[in-house]
Amino acid sequence: MTASAPPSTRPGRFHAAVWRWHFLIGMLVIPFLFMLAGSGALMLLSKPLDNVLNQKLLVVEPGKNRLPASVLLQTVREAYPHAMVKLYLPPQQPDQAARFSLQSGHGGGHGGHGAPSTVAHLNPYTGELLGSMDPADSVYAMVKQWHGTLYLGRTGELLIEMAAGLAVLMIVTGLYLAWPNKGWRALIPTRTLANRAAWRRWHLSLGWLIAVPLLFFLISGMAWTSIWGGKLVQPWGSLPGTRFELPESQPAPAMDHASMNEHGLHRVPWAVEQTPLPQGSSGPSPLDLDAVVKRAGEQGFEHFRVHFPQGGPQGERGVWTLSATTIAGDINNPLDERILHLNPGNGEILKQIRFADYPAMGKAMAASIPFHQGDLGPWNWWLNLLFVCLILALIVTGGMLWWKRQTRRAAPSAPPKPALAVGTVMLLVALMFPLSALAMLVMIAVDVCLPRRATP
Repeated sequence: MTASAPPSTRPGRFHAAVWRWHFLIGMLVIPFLFMLAGSGALMLLSKPLDNVLNQKLLVVEPGKNRLPASVLLQTVREAYPHAMVKLYLPPQQPDQAARFSLQSGHGGGHGGHGAPSTVAHLNPYTGELLGSMDPADSVYAMVKQWHGTLYLGRTGELLIEMAAGLAVLMIVTGLYLAWPNKGWRALIPTRTLANRAAWRRWHLSLGWLIAVPLLFFLISGMAWTSIWGGKLVQPWGSLPGTRFELPESQPAPAMDHASMNEHGLHRVPWAVEQTPLPQGSSGPSPLDLDAVVKRAGEQGFEHFRVHFPQGGPQGERGVWTLSATTIAGDINNPLDERILHLNPGNGEILKQIRFADYPAMGKAMAASIPFHQGDLGPWNWWLNLLFVCLILALIVTGGMLWWKRQTRRAAPSAPPKPALAVGTVMLLVALMFPLSALAMLVMIAVDVCLPRRATP
């Protein structure tokens, strides 16, 4: 929402100041918001596209009996002798291939975390190796990297975090400017776009329609950012929380649940990424993959993935993990999320984490992030596609309002003291988002120091 109405038609010194700040923030944020909405739409479209492009790897002819998982694992190890097997994804449908996620035995962090990865696809009925691909090379992964970092690494991620927090302020100021003092009929858009007033009417209508969904997308998306998400919010919403506790006798482990993520992709629930992994022990009858898959059936898992014990500093102290989560695409209902850790030495259940164990913030993120990504089913996919289209339309109408201004280079004028007062209030609100507050502070300093020029 770039502008509402000139201060001459909406009296009040603070209204003019809010309009000025809404305009200034909009000029900074709109390019980022357009990129986020556009790449978000491409991410939604790329999921079915990836399935079509990789059909030869993903789809098999259904047979009578599937081979044991250990037979498939042996084929993978023979084909990739220098790789570390990190993850097994059993077929969820009769015509689906079995998959193993592999990582280079060198590079990355603990247990190969962060090292380049490969997913090997096998026919579960014949054991044939169908091929492999790096999940980071999929269309979805490449668009997601653009969506999260602008291909600028950490610098791009910080810029997006700053812009997302400022976008929250833009929405709040836009709703203030768009408040229908003359009744809600004023928000009904016109049938034509003949003049600036008609574009403004459409901008106001779209703003009120999409404000709440846009706030949701901004806040839930910022959960993955480095500072607001990783340093401030995620530690509060992570386990150990209200019900999950690690054994007091266990020494501090060197790895956490984030180490189970695939390279470049988030596959572990937000609430447990920073939670330490339990440690296993050796035994006379260690579990193999077939035994773990059998335990999954005994424990009631239907659609799940198997995480292999991790190497690195823990060595043999790693554990087998069964997980069924929405963020990984195993299931569609966050309430059914479940992670089960097994001692590799004797099969003992070391720890079990369910949705009910997440802290309040963790539960909110467990539900909101899959919705943000459109992973809760076809209805979620179509709804998100509609939302991003409306957001793009809102941006276009805001851009047209700027284009049709008589003086496009200068911001709307406002008395200095009210402008400073409104800017200070917005700065206090922006303190919830540290990078955005820093940007807001710079904008206030520039606004105070630069000379004003009158604008229509």
